[in-house]
Amino acid sequence: MDAEVFLTYSSVVPEDVRDQTVVVIDVLRACSTIVTALDRGARAVLPVSDMAEAGRIAANLDPDVYRLGGERDGEKIDGYHLGNSPREYTQDAVDQRDLILNTTNGTRAFTRATEAKHLVAGCFLNAERVVDFVRTVDDEVTIVCAGSRNRLALEDTLCAGLLLDRLWAHEKPTLLTDSAHTAYTLYRTDRNDLSSALRTTNHAERLKQKGFGDDLEYCFRTDALSVLPYYSDNRLQRYQRPQ
Repeated sequence: MDAEVFLTYSSVVPEDVRDQTVVVIDVLRACSTIVTALDRGARAVLPVSDMAEAGRIAANLDPDVYRLGGERDGEKIDGYHLGNSPREYTQDAVDQRDLILNTTNGTRAFTRATEAKHLVAGCFLNAERVVDFVRTVDDEVTIVCAGSRNRLALEDTLCAGLLLDRLWAHEKPTLLTDSAHTAYTLYRTDRNDLSSALRTTNHAERLKQKGFGDDLEYCFRTDALSVLPYYSDNRLQRYQRPQ
């Protein structure tokens, strides 16, 4: 399994992902929220890059069947139904609804990767589901970490390393770039005390200060959900394996 890793979405250009199998990771919190929303019955999640795009899409939808979700600087956007805490995305809030999601890092990462052959959302919650999918469809993978404020986010990098460790469980690692080596090595170094490493990241500390400590406990659970969000036609939906 060949692998490429981008440690921030801002470094990605279309040529990097064109016709590739791509996994976007934003552990805190967009991908964790997307996985949770689809698990709770949402029909689709539409990732957007800014409030203007979110407004244009919402204007063409039935108000009864969509919800606006998102954050800026970790806080719910004024006028939106939901923020970016996965714990807000209950079945009552999202069942049979389309979600327009607008976040600082994660949803923008998806807009950079739309030319991929396969594009999925990954996080700790659905790590094994992502690994199974990648093994099934391709012999190489490109992982795009959303990062935070155009910088490396350690929780995303460690999640990328976890995916690589599992993908390479029965073969010699193929490290295409220094960034893939970084993710793999960091995970291998911290895996015996992964919980401590994750809870002391800069992003985790900021969320704790804003009162979102419970989100950390939720987002750092590994293999808790089996949902695979798959991107097609400008939206992420629950992946169904072809018959």
